[in-house]
Amino acid sequence: MAGFSLVGSRIALQLLAKEHLKKRVEFLNDVEVQRTLNFDYPTSIAKTEAWFSKNVLSTNRIDFTFIRNDDSAVIGFGGLININTKARKAELYIFIGDKSCWGEGYGRDGYKLLVNYGFAELGLERIYLYQLSQNERAIKATTALGWKTEGLLRRDIWSHGELKDQYLLSILRQEWEESGIYAET
Repeated sequence: MAGFSLVGSRIALQLLAKEHLKKRVEFLNDVEVQRTLNFDYPTSIAKTEAWFSKNVLSTNRIDFTFIRNDDSAVIGFGGLININTKARKAELYIFIGDKSCWGEGYGRDGYKLLVNYGFAELGLERIYLYQLSQNERAIKATTALGWKTEGLLRRDIWSHGELKDQYLLSILRQEWEESGIYAET
């Protein structure tokens, strides 16, 4: 899969590679970025390289780097994890680490590319994600793309020193096919 990428109108998703890890660490160690995430914090390049080595050959996940089309800058990361081929489902994660890109539609493009890949290429029937309840921007983005809120998981996750609520959201293949939203990418 060398050189493999998914290209959208504003970003391309390239398979996560070692050369992207330094930027991933930079983003994950940014306090503002980290506020909406549940990744190990702080992290180091050594720890991230060990994580990468462990996961790069995994058959139940695929990780991507988000590259802006106009200048090839790395602006974020995302992927599908916990891929269950029998149940035909996977969990989606995404984060835009370049704060100058927040609110500019790059995350929306990332969601669309990942969902299209999951349904069209992996043959999934359901894609789901967890969102911290205070991450209103991400919840608004996913619901605008046709995702449905399945429920609120109260005091469900230990995040940044406290128990927090998080939403479980999902989109089904049929909803993706009927929406028309995802054809724009």
